Amino acid sequence: MGRILAARPWPAGPLGRGAAQASTLAMQPAALMLTASLRRLARRRPEVFERLGAARQARILICPAGAPIAFLVCPDGRRGSVKAVRAGSLTPCEARIEAPLDLLLRLMQGSEDGDAAFFASDLWIEGDTAIVLSLRNAIEEAEMTLLDLLPLPALPLVPSAPWRAVMPGSQA
Repeated sequence: MGRILAARPWPAGPLGRGAAQASTLAMQPAALMLTASLRRLARRRPEVFERLGAARQARILICPAGAPIAFLVCPDGRRGSVKAVRAGSLTPCEARIEAPLDLLLRLMQGSEDGDAAFFASDLWIEGDTAIVLSLRNAIEEAEMTLLDLLPLPALPLVPSAPWRAVMPGSQA
């Protein structure tokens, strides 16, 4: 199951391969935090992941265009994971999605039309398009915001307490 696909390689230059490897290592903590965010979303909204069907266990390579890294995402609910991989490295996956980072973020929060981006050649898809369509439908249903994607713990809602300023010399 799966193909071996790659993000477009990081341009060669004075830093070339070394910069790409360093970027991949530097992004590993972010990948761990994104994994935590993915799993938190799965706990809060399991129906979104159920909608993925068989695509749940797919490996999807998400490639910010021109970046030295890509992210290998397995949206398997509470077992889901995100890994940073070096752009240009051959990576076993079922589908690859590539677009500029700002477009990828807008697609994730549903503020951009993926079909229009695809037909305008701003978004490139390779591999099993049924998996990509399942992912798009699940994201659309989730109505996520960037806060859902941020690798931050969910903060409890704290009721606001009424308060009033007490001036020195006045009675409270």
